Amino acid sequence: MTKARYQWSVSEQSNEIDKKVIKKFNISPLLEKTLISKGYTSEEDIEHLLSKEVLYHDEMLLSDMEKSVTRIHKAIQNNEKILVYGDYDADGVTSTAILVKTLESLNAIVGWYIPNRFTEGYGPSEGAFRNAHDEGVTLIITVDNGIQGHHEIDIANELGIDVIVTDHHEFGKTTPNAYAIVHPMHPEFEYPFKYLAGVGVSYKLCKALKQDLPKSFLGLVAIGTIADLVSLTDENRSMVKQGLQVLNESPSPGVKALLEIADYKDEVNEQTVGFIIGPRLNAVGRLDDARLALELLMVDDYEEATFLAEEVDHFNLERKEIVEAITEEAMILADEQVKESSQFLVLAKENWNEGVLGIVASRIVENYNLPTIVLNVDINQNHAKGSARSIEQVSMYEFLQNHSELITKFGGHHMAAGMTMEIDAIEPLKKALNDDMKNLTDGKPLLPQLTIDAEITMSDISVDNIFDLERLKPFGTDITAPIFSIKNSQIKSVKGIGQNEKHLKLTLTEKNINALHWNFGHLMNDISEETTINLAGSLNVNEWNGHQSPQIILKDLELSNDHSIFDYRSKNKQELLKINQEDAIFVINKNEEKVNENYIYYGETYNKEVASCILRDLPDDLESFKHTINEVNADKYYLVFKGQSNSYFDGIPNDQTFKSVYKALLNKKETNIQTEGMQLCQFLKIKPDQLKFILNCFYELNFITINNGIITVNKEAPKNDIKNAPLYQAKQQQIEIEKTLLYNDSSSLVSWIQSLISNNEEEI
Repeated sequence: MTKARYQWSVSEQSNEIDKKVIKKFNISPLLEKTLISKGYTSEEDIEHLLSKEVLYHDEMLLSDMEKSVTRIHKAIQNNEKILVYGDYDADGVTSTAILVKTLESLNAIVGWYIPNRFTEGYGPSEGAFRNAHDEGVTLIITVDNGIQGHHEIDIANELGIDVIVTDHHEFGKTTPNAYAIVHPMHPEFEYPFKYLAGVGVSYKLCKALKQDLPKSFLGLVAIGTIADLVSLTDENRSMVKQGLQVLNESPSPGVKALLEIADYKDEVNEQTVGFIIGPRLNAVGRLDDARLALELLMVDDYEEATFLAEEVDHFNLERKEIVEAITEEAMILADEQVKESSQFLVLAKENWNEGVLGIVASRIVENYNLPTIVLNVDINQNHAKGSARSIEQVSMYEFLQNHSELITKFGGHHMAAGMTMEIDAIEPLKKALNDDMKNLTDGKPLLPQLTIDAEITMSDISVDNIFDLERLKPFGTDITAPIFSIKNSQIKSVKGIGQNEKHLKLTLTEKNINALHWNFGHLMNDISEETTINLAGSLNVNEWNGHQSPQIILKDLELSNDHSIFDYRSKNKQELLKINQEDAIFVINKNEEKVNENYIYYGETYNKEVASCILRDLPDDLESFKHTINEVNADKYYLVFKGQSNSYFDGIPNDQTFKSVYKALLNKKETNIQTEGMQLCQFLKIKPDQLKFILNCFYELNFITINNGIITVNKEAPKNDIKNAPLYQAKQQQIEIEKTLLYNDSSSLVSWIQSLISNNEEEI
């Protein structure tokens, strides 16, 4: 059976949207269901979500904003050296770029610094702060980091450097002793929106310093916000909408060159940022110093930007190769641990690039649905360092916190973490985490979770309704692209598409809507036509040759029935050879010889579970066929039924034909069938096979005798109904078998066999 890969969880919301609100905003039924599932039911919330008006909170409401602006302007007036201290990811470099550019436009003496992931790690670096002091810096402004830099900020204070922290990450138990902290979640201030990205905070500071900012900054805000996966609601949503418009109309030279190098010519949207721009900016910091990514975003000359974009793209290609190589090695280790019944994977090896281990861990989790830690082992430093990714049911932070004595340093949240530990602690941690998993799961596997926004029907799906959903864009954290489930859809056709039939394409009977499942082409051999299926996925509009049609992009599927039935009656020999015969049984006619123990006759019982049951021949009777279907336990049934006869089309002669033959024989004392047979056929206008069948029926009922080809009517034979002749009955039975199994339409036959399997026989 094709089972669901995920555990489907349909969003349940008790609130409804007032009909007046639906009318006011012209909300389609599909959009209405989606809004309810995401908790948007009030007029105010819906207006904020769907409105094209700019939502922007006063930057001066942020913590210590006035104090920060005053200090920065003082530094500019006094020609103090300012250092913008950033981070190596997309949020960090966009944050740094807009603040440095703003300070330069104010004639500040400003420099910037991006720490190295491998030598300094995340956040403030004591060495970098000391170097800044040596160079005469008196003001450091952190962007996208700093809230955990207690020690380093204390060092800066000792050196006479003021530090302004601009950050959006979680506060620790204590607050660093910085000159000022600009943070949307500062416990002593009430900022209206808590979930700005680092670049959002940096942009707010820039607005406070100078109201007239370049439009291109909003493009960078969109990149950093989307790439950092912060909540795409409230003012984040508003700034991203504006930023995407800027990226389409007037992107900065660096972004424009990056899109050119990536050969991207379509509309720039949130997916463009998430899958093309963001990963390329992140790739630099994953493999080397992130300075190159920052220089690309700050460059004004397009020719220079093109050169830098090529370098950045090279890093991205290298990153992909490294990820593939490490993933391949990690999969081997993961396989070994899964075979040992591990439920928490801890994979460690020397010479793995620490910058990509988060990506590798995500790949492992996607493949095995098990929480995973991937570590690079450094023998010289006697430590292992890496990243962890989790599943919905397991809090990575809590699991690691429970064994913090085994870990030198770690930080993270429910779904992800980073850590450093001694090499000798790897095996004890692995054992401890697996013990925790066994206590949590009782040894049972955990299915990955798939949140369904709403269960819909085919009548909800139309081009107009799908376009109406686009009013919710841009999609992202807290406003994800809607996923719908559709129950009991009948499949009209199944096929693999793309190179090597890598992808699955289903056509559904109702409305002929196509459903595509990327990278799941192998399922075409597990799903039969004319069966029913439950689907989960997103909706989009396919445009081809000017024609628009709705289609479903599948995330998951499951058969409504426990078994797949494949109609192979019209398949040629080459197609029959494609049936996977591993773990299969063949059901054959009793006149055929069994090849091995995997062959059974109709009417026999097979007690073992098998993957496939291949019904190769026609049975002698339907009762033995039904018995086999009821008794065999298989996931897939293949209807082949080779060696069929033509009884169904030949039919049985009618009563008048039987009477005419008997009367012709009765008129003669003897009939030599060998010499007079063809003459008799011509006289009666019947075929030789029909005459032969009639004569054999007469013989079985003792109506005639046959001696050396001479037929004589037995006038003393008792009266009998011709239908009592065994041959007549066998012919009738054969016709019924052929009618049922050979000449019924596929849908009716599959439905009937499904009813037999479920012991609830329907009429056919």
